[in-house]
Amino acid sequence: MTRFFLYSLLIVASFLATGCGGGSGASEIDGGDTLTHESQLLTLVDHGDYILADVTDPWRGGILQRYVLAPRDYRGELPEGAVVVRVPLERSVVYSGVYSGAICELGAVDAIKGVADGGYFTSPEMQQRIRSGVIRDIGNSSSPSVETLVDLDPDAILLSPYQDQSAGAVETLGVPLMQMVDYMESTPLARAEWIRLIGRLYGQGDRADSIYSTVAESYRLLCKKAAESEDRPVVITELPQPGGVWYIPAGQSYMAQMLADAGARYPWADTEGGGSLALDEASMLEKGRDADYWIIRNYGQLSRSALLQSEPLLEHFRALSQGGVYVCDTSVSPLFDEFPFHPERLLADYIAIFHPAAPRQLRYFNQLK
Repeated sequence: MTRFFLYSLLIVASFLATGCGGGSGASEIDGGDTLTHESQLLTLVDHGDYILADVTDPWRGGILQRYVLAPRDYRGELPEGAVVVRVPLERSVVYSGVYSGAICELGAVDAIKGVADGGYFTSPEMQQRIRSGVIRDIGNSSSPSVETLVDLDPDAILLSPYQDQSAGAVETLGVPLMQMVDYMESTPLARAEWIRLIGRLYGQGDRADSIYSTVAESYRLLCKKAAESEDRPVVITELPQPGGVWYIPAGQSYMAQMLADAGARYPWADTEGGGSLALDEASMLEKGRDADYWIIRNYGQLSRSALLQSEPLLEHFRALSQGGVYVCDTSVSPLFDEFPFHPERLLADYIAIFHPAAPRQLRYFNQLK
C-alpha cells in the first residue's frame, strides 16, 4: 500500500450542530476564557499566563491529550498531568501540508524546520524550502528518520494520528507530539477552528482568530446562497481503489456536511461515523449510478477514457455519460493545503458545480473530458 494511498484515506476520512451552525467545546476546563466554540474535539482555554488545550479522542471519547501552551520565559506554576509546550514554536516538524498551509498563512513558516513525506507538499514556498534544504525531509511519516529528528531537535511535532496506531520511535524522543485530530471533526467550521490552536503554537493567536472569523462569515454566507436554490442534485465522490473498494465519506463526516451545505443530496448521508465507509462496486452502483454529479480527487491528470479503461463498470454511472464528473488533480492543486482551514473556498466550488445557474470560475476542479 503506497504512502499516498494512506494519505488519501486520511483526507477522505477528514473531508468527509450543522456546518452552518454552532457547536461546543470538546471538554470542560474550569476558569479562564474559552477560545473555541465550533469544535467538538478541541477546547482552548486562556488562563492568562498559559493556555490549556484539550484534544478529545474521536474514537473512544474522553481526553486524548491535554497540553499546556506556556511562554518560553514563563517559570510560574503549571497544571500537572499535561504535556508542556513552550511557545512560540521555533523548530517544529510538520507531517502534512494541511498544517504547513496554515502556518505559512500565519507568517510563521520560518519555524518549520522539518517535514514528513516532503514530496506531497504542493505549495511553491514549501517546495522551494524543501529542495534547498532549509526544511529537511525526515522521510515517510510512518517510519521517519529518527537520526534526522534528533539532529533537528524540534520543540514540537504536528501529526495526525490514526486509530490504534502509535507514532513509533518518535514517541521515545521526549518531543511534544501535537495530536491533530481536526480531520475527524463533523463540520467544516469545526475543523477550520483548529487554526486557533496553530496560531497560538506559533505566536499568532490574534491573526488566527481574524482568519477564522473571516472564514466562518464567508462560509455561512455561501450556505445561505446554496439554500436559496430549489435544485438538490445527487452527488457521489471518490474513485474505486485497487480491488474495487470505494472509500467514501460517512454520513457524519464533515465532507458529507459540506455537500449538504452546498445544496446537494448525498446517498449515504444517513450512515453513522465521522470517517469513511468502505463499499464494494455493487453497493456504489445501487445508490450512486443515477447521481447527477461525481466529484473526484486524483493524484495526476485523469481522462474519461483512462477512467473507463481502469474499470469498465464505471460507464454505468449517469454522471459520467452526462458530463457531471469533476476532477481535482491533487498533484498540482493546492486543495489539500487550503481547504481544511478555508472550507469556504471548496464550498464555493461545489456550489458553482451543483448550481450552474450562478456560474463561477472553479478554483480546484475541472470538468472531466
